[in-house]
Amino acid sequence: MNRNSPVIVLLALAILVGLVAAPGAPAVRRTADQTTAAAPAQAPQAKTAPVEATLDEIAALLAGLPGDAPALKALRETPAWTKFTESMDKSWADLEAKRLAPMRTWAEKELFDVRAWGQFIFYPFGGPDFMTSFELFPEAETYVLLGLEFCGRLPRPDAWKGKQAEVYWNGLAKSLADFFDKSYFITKHMDETLYGQVEGVLPLVAVFLKRTGNTIIEVRRLEFGPGGEAVESPYETAKKSVRPYGIKIRFATAGSGLTKTIIYVSCDLQNKVFAKESPFYLYLDKLVAAPVTTYIKSGSYLLHYGEFSNTREMIMAKSKFIVEDDTGIPYKAFKPALWQVRLYGEYAKPIRDFSGVDQPDLQKAYEEGKEVIPKLPFHLGYHWRDSRDALLLVEKRDVPLPEPAPKKK
Repeated sequence: MNRNSPVIVLLALAILVGLVAAPGAPAVRRTADQTTAAAPAQAPQAKTAPVEATLDEIAALLAGLPGDAPALKALRETPAWTKFTESMDKSWADLEAKRLAPMRTWAEKELFDVRAWGQFIFYPFGGPDFMTSFELFPEAETYVLLGLEFCGRLPRPDAWKGKQAEVYWNGLAKSLADFFDKSYFITKHMDETLYGQVEGVLPLVAVFLKRTGNTIIEVRRLEFGPGGEAVESPYETAKKSVRPYGIKIRFATAGSGLTKTIIYVSCDLQNKVFAKESPFYLYLDKLVAAPVTTYIKSGSYLLHYGEFSNTREMIMAKSKFIVEDDTGIPYKAFKPALWQVRLYGEYAKPIRDFSGVDQPDLQKAYEEGKEVIPKLPFHLGYHWRDSRDALLLVEKRDVPLPEPAPKKK
């Protein structure tokens, strides 16, 4: 070897290092899968993380609807999801034909005055049944639903393993079965699924939102301060709460794109809990600003009892319209000087699950008006076996109808 070789080699290395580090020379950036040149001012790029499905995309999956979220693509290709969607499509088609379509047609005519201006729907004892209130009152901007069941959360389907997906689909189908068949949720049956296979009522509300063509924009958690102020927190970081607490959902309607709100609160409305000085009572007293429309269905006749007088009094004080079946406020409470009552359907005595809540005066009113009382073209309520459903449209006489509010975007 030439004795000058080490010098030559060192010189070559120095030149090479100088070329790499020379000012103005492009920096070399290496990623996991490629090498590219970039300007020196750019910071190294991090490895791209998998894109998580949005809450709206997850809701579409739970509703058995198609979607293009990459994180959920594999789940939509499983036999379990295919079976679930076929069952959901069939149940929804039956629901649409037997209940929703005739209900919409009826409401367009019979609830015309209510829907013309009623921007706020108060649905105590409604639980997760957003859909019925939305179909009856689609023009409303705010829907407030109350129920005992806890709020829960949407699942993370992209993290499911093994048969978790199949278990979830089965639980979700079971939790919706009573509503599809009978028009209401049965607490005992909900307890069997919502506290195990399906976590809370939020997945059910999400299904109804997507199946009615809406888009979920945001979900927030709600708690209530000492003075009745709403304390909101991010959906993702909220901890498990003790009743009363809730969720607030902002959603965009199909076609119009109007932004609307659902508030669901897990709560107990007995006077000993729903006391007039309690934070939740104060919150609701501010939120439900008169005059509003109250809707009551399958309410277990709770408003017939003294221990629910605070709720009953709030409804009667705040409402211009009350649309209810016979499980709501007793007919005798609507004094003719203050309230105008229009009857629909047919009165039947309460089913055997409920005793001591017969209404002889309401039964007499139906008997006296049987030739002129309009029939209901759909079923809602406890009398699902014979469809002998009573519906009352109650209007407060001393509250003039305001001008329709302009639609908000």
